[in-house]
Amino acid sequence: MVEIKEMGSGVVLYAVEGATLAGADLRDLNLTKADLRQQDLSRCNLSSAILDDADLSGAKLHGANLQRASMQRCKLDGANLSKALLGHQNSAAAANLSQASLIGAQMIGTDLQNVNLAGADLSDADLSQAEMSRALLGAATLKRTTLCDAKMVEVDLQGADLSDADLCGVRLNFANLNGANLSHALFSGEETQQPAILTRAKLQQCNLSGANLSRTTLQTADLSRANLRQANLSYARMSGANLRSANVESANFAGVGLDTATLDFANFSLALNANIPSSKQANLR
Repeated sequence: MVEIKEMGSGVVLYAVEGATLAGADLRDLNLTKADLRQQDLSRCNLSSAILDDADLSGAKLHGANLQRASMQRCKLDGANLSKALLGHQNSAAAANLSQASLIGAQMIGTDLQNVNLAGADLSDADLSQAEMSRALLGAATLKRTTLCDAKMVEVDLQGADLSDADLCGVRLNFANLNGANLSHALFSGEETQQPAILTRAKLQQCNLSGANLSRTTLQTADLSRANLRQANLSYARMSGANLRSANVESANFAGVGLDTATLDFANFSLALNANIPSSKQANLR
């Protein structure tokens, strides 16, 4: 028998017959402050469970169902949530992981649609190929996080920290990244890798200094007042992009067409290979 105990007090919250919790039906249970460190919870049904302030560090949650689960302030450092089901097309059915700690978590291919991850720490986590459309990640920490080929359409990343993150192939169409820190982020890698798509993304006052945006799609993206100092924008698609009052000092614009971009009051000093139409030069800073 496996006993699930409360952190600190040792009170038994629930007991399961068998030697492991793998595949157990734990739906609707109140497991607040549960000690589930290093437990095998793969394929568990934890839908609608309350896991607020629980510790699942190092837990195996591969293929687990966490829809509707409340996991506020939950600790999931080093946990494996690959292929876990946390999200749903209906936001009311998605899990709540606001302010959760997911440092180094494995979440490859995980369903995070509409999931609330506001203020969560996902530093060094692997979210490759995750489905994250419409997820709430405002003020979240994603330093050095791997997001290759993740789908993040309409995601809310306002004020989030994605410095040094790997965003190759990510789809950020219509995403809100206003005020986010994307310094030295990698949006494009090897020639064989698909670059990121940021069509109509909101990037106002973003820090993109030193970021690699080569070959990315930034059509009609709003980069007004963004910091793009020393960014690599070579061969990016920027038709209709808004660079009003942006700082693109020393950025590389090789192969970029700026004919339809808004450049008013932008700082292009020392910018490399910038082909600025003569009709727009008078309005630069």
